[in-house]
Amino acid sequence: MGSDGLAFSSPPNSSSDSDDALSEALSLRSKARHMDARGNYHEAERLLLRALEIMEPRTPSSDTAVASLWNSLGEVYLHMGRLDDAERWLNKSLDVSVATRDFKEITNTRETLARVSQARSELLKAKALRMLGAPDDMRCGNSGCHRGLLRTTDLRICGGCKGAFYCSSECQRADWERHQKLCRQGIS
Repeated sequence: MGSDGLAFSSPPNSSSDSDDALSEALSLRSKARHMDARGNYHEAERLLLRALEIMEPRTPSSDTAVASLWNSLGEVYLHMGRLDDAERWLNKSLDVSVATRDFKEITNTRETLARVSQARSELLKAKALRMLGAPDDMRCGNSGCHRGLLRTTDLRICGGCKGAFYCSSECQRADWERHQKLCRQGIS
């Protein structure tokens, strides 16, 4: 209590409030990823937008947690076929990742942006985006692969389009259902 008899309360954006908001936003992001994996894209979008409503007023736009949410939203929009929206959110995420030098996030976002380009049949642009990280900061083209950052020597190139990279034949097979729709024989 202050000398005038008034009780002081903690400021509305105290550390505890921010921690709770971050926890809630991360929980929503996790649920959204499950919805996305199940093909429930509209619910995933709703959850991610809610997470952003919670996070954006409390954290600077240069925060990596916000950038990660933007990246997830971009991935959902890619799955929904909303390529312009996907590209917009992914570019916002990439800007923050580059500014914070978060190489894993940079690589993940570049790979997703390459998929946007591939969905638009911009195969050379997709390959160029993927090659930006060469030789040390590349990623397997299978979104289910958890090997992280890879060197170009650890990757194999798709024999058809020459624009997708995989760490193993197993990852290439796992990604084939998605990739075959976009793969173009003879494009280098």
